[in-house]
Amino acid sequence: MDYDDVLKHLGELGTYQKRLLTLSLLPIIYNAFGGPVSNFLIGEHKHRCKIPWLSNDTYAIQDEGHAAIVNTTIPIQDNGNYDPCNIIANGTKIPCNEWLFDQSVFTETVNSQFLAVCDRKWESSHSTMTYFFGYMVSAITLCPLSDLIGRRLNACISLTLMFIVNIIMPFSVDIYMFAVLRFFDGFFGLAFYTMAFIIGIEMVGPTKRQITGSLILLVYTLGEFILVLLAYFIRDWRWLQLTLAVPMGVAAIYWWPKILPESPRWLLSRKRTHEALKIIEKAAKVNNVNLSKKIKAITLEEGDDTGILNILKELFTSKALVFRWTVVFVNWQVFLYISISKMKKVFVISFIYYGIQLNIGQLGGDLYVTFLVTVIVEAIGYCIIFLINMTGRKKMHLFTMCSMSMICIASVFTISFLDASLNWITVTLAMLGKLLISVAFGVVYVYTGELFPTVVRGVVLSLSSFGARLGSLITPYLYLLVDGDLQKVLPLILYAVTIVIAAGLSCFLPETANKNLIERIIDVPKDRQEESPTDIQRGQVVGALSSLKRFEQDPSWSPVVTVSQSASLRLNKTADGKLQSGLPLILYAGTIVVAAVLSCALPETANKKLLEKMKDANK
Repeated sequence: MDYDDVLKHLGELGTYQKRLLTLSLLPIIYNAFGGPVSNFLIGEHKHRCKIPWLSNDTYAIQDEGHAAIVNTTIPIQDNGNYDPCNIIANGTKIPCNEWLFDQSVFTETVNSQFLAVCDRKWESSHSTMTYFFGYMVSAITLCPLSDLIGRRLNACISLTLMFIVNIIMPFSVDIYMFAVLRFFDGFFGLAFYTMAFIIGIEMVGPTKRQITGSLILLVYTLGEFILVLLAYFIRDWRWLQLTLAVPMGVAAIYWWPKILPESPRWLLSRKRTHEALKIIEKAAKVNNVNLSKKIKAITLEEGDDTGILNILKELFTSKALVFRWTVVFVNWQVFLYISISKMKKVFVISFIYYGIQLNIGQLGGDLYVTFLVTVIVEAIGYCIIFLINMTGRKKMHLFTMCSMSMICIASVFTISFLDASLNWITVTLAMLGKLLISVAFGVVYVYTGELFPTVVRGVVLSLSSFGARLGSLITPYLYLLVDGDLQKVLPLILYAVTIVIAAGLSCFLPETANKNLIERIIDVPKDRQEESPTDIQRGQVVGALSSLKRFEQDPSWSPVVTVSQSASLRLNKTADGKLQSGLPLILYAGTIVVAAVLSCALPETANKKLLEKMKDANK
């Protein structure tokens, strides 16, 4: 009997767990403010040069006379908008040093407050990216500490410091101070979010973990809804930030152990069994369950931890766990983000999860309505996660991955062959991608937490998150590799290829639905652990029959399965039921489509001379 068996006796999601889950989930609302709020703090604030000799000049056109002056003084761009950075003086277009800002969407933003426009626009972009740099640094420093100092202490420290940072932020004296505070907002924000998730899945039984995972993400979307509602009524960035920060003061009550106790599962892994037993006894009392002496005795026998350094050493010397982490790392790289960027008047989908919130203003239409639509789509995706107990983690994950690959490929054609008037088709694909990525995001969080032992769960989630943030920083530079039409579709092709690879690797992961969480590294099966005996026997029978049939046709042939046949058999053995016959075909089809799309970039060679020199290839 392990801790999951104790939970089955206590109640997998009893009254005690529901109370604790509610208290640990509420602050997730604050996490939802962190990344998406950039749309409103550092949003696309339209501007143009101020006409120096016109004292009452405003961005909005006042009358026909004002319009005439503006039209002769401010250059008009090809898209019909006013040039935001230049003014005409003595018939010459020159840069300006004073600007007027549109007041119809925002009254004040970081850009207008600190004049981060034109030549200084990079300051605005960097202040956005510092938030995700904070995520990255947190993922390899603060988050892994939870396996050493505990889930509760890490969560309390992170939430408290996140409150302090957000309270100070509205009083930034320049954009550099603002950027530094945004870094620490991301730094502490990710740590708390990760701790809340770990506490959530460790406090409930095997059949209820998908509920915890879904609720965490749904609370996150609730926070996004609150954000857009407040942003709609508060158009000044300082007041908006202050309004969002003040409620975080609730962090103070979480230092009281009765509000947020430590995870018993972690306490057991650290040999602090008496403390764990006290929490278990309290849970039994609240759930109105009698705790048997047998459970107490077994609980006290739990915990054989040998120290964090030894645990990490065991993690990276365990072939099974290293393989699992590698597969998880690749998957997190693929779909943690989904963004929509506007490039040369064409919307380009790129699988970057938070990017779609960071670039809502690029979608056109009303900023607030568009943001709300994405939140609704995201919430629908998270609701689908409730089904993963019926479908299994792996099947749901593979379905979303294959579907996203198809959307990438479809987007290549809509971007390449449809004119600007049909951009809505690409935007629709983007929203469908957002739905799928929301499902994938929720599944991978739960799946990752279940694949690894309690003693290293925080480390693994943190390192996986770090890899994803690193990928999000690299993604924008994909657009700089090439130019022309290929620039629009190359990232999509690369994403499709990566998704297919990630899906193929995921076939080798075990199913974790309705199974007990692994407590210790030594509990991880070491030899062909990803296969059940039935799967192994099935593979042996298929291989034997194939060999026998070939031998009957050609007696000189040696009954040795080729490498490609072995790979196919291995792929079949990683799935079961209907998935076993369909999954390889899906992966093969996806690979073929990706290869076909990549071939579109090759030149025609029929009836042409063979290339003789390397330099001729560039012509």
